[in-house]
Amino acid sequence: MVDRRALLGLIAGLAGLALGTGAVVVHLPVLAVAAAGCALLAGTASVVLLQRLQEAERQCVGAAALSKLLDLPQPARAETPGLMDLESGLPDRRFFELAVEGRVAAARRHLWPVTVVLFEATFTSGRDGVPTAKCVRDLAGLIRGTLRESDIACRIGPRTFGVVLEDTSEEGGVWTAERLQAATSHHKALVSRLAAGVASYPTHGLLSDDVLGRAQAALTRACASAQGHGLGQVEVAQADMA
Repeated sequence: MVDRRALLGLIAGLAGLALGTGAVVVHLPVLAVAAAGCALLAGTASVVLLQRLQEAERQCVGAAALSKLLDLPQPARAETPGLMDLESGLPDRRFFELAVEGRVAAARRHLWPVTVVLFEATFTSGRDGVPTAKCVRDLAGLIRGTLRESDIACRIGPRTFGVVLEDTSEEGGVWTAERLQAATSHHKALVSRLAAGVASYPTHGLLSDDVLGRAQAALTRACASAQGHGLGQVEVAQADMA
């Protein structure tokens, strides 16, 4: 399909050519002025179209870079400069937000669900709520070992981790959270509590920001709850939240 701006520029250029030819044939200055106006309009349309094409190219390059990064195994992702949390060896919050956006966009195309799980860990070692580097690395290793290779795990805060589960419903997200809790229960010297909040596309939101916001709200409720078995509560987002 021809871009409207390109079509407008083409029409203006042809009109300018016709008017310029007419000005020469009939010797009317007004036609020459009109031809100049058409030429200016055609030039403006060409500049606008070029800017649009350049912006589209930048977006495609950015999307391709993210897609390539998401296709890497988890350890290779963590080695990417500028997107790595050095303490845990996992990708950081910026990567996590990009990953959720990319996975939701892919889910929209393929018509499958995507689930986000946020974890808040209460570590047994550390000071003022900040865990030791060893505890962070050990928990990151447990998270990696629990997930599938296609899943994405990131450290998004001092005690908070985020997981993106492709082609997974909210029930699968709950199962993953409980499975990680069970794995962590064998390392009681590492974590005393591991609360989780679960939200899914499209059940809890059609945009990545909506899914992330509802996962965070679910995690907040899980952290405030004294209920739950094992290491803590697992809360699922509410679909009718504002």
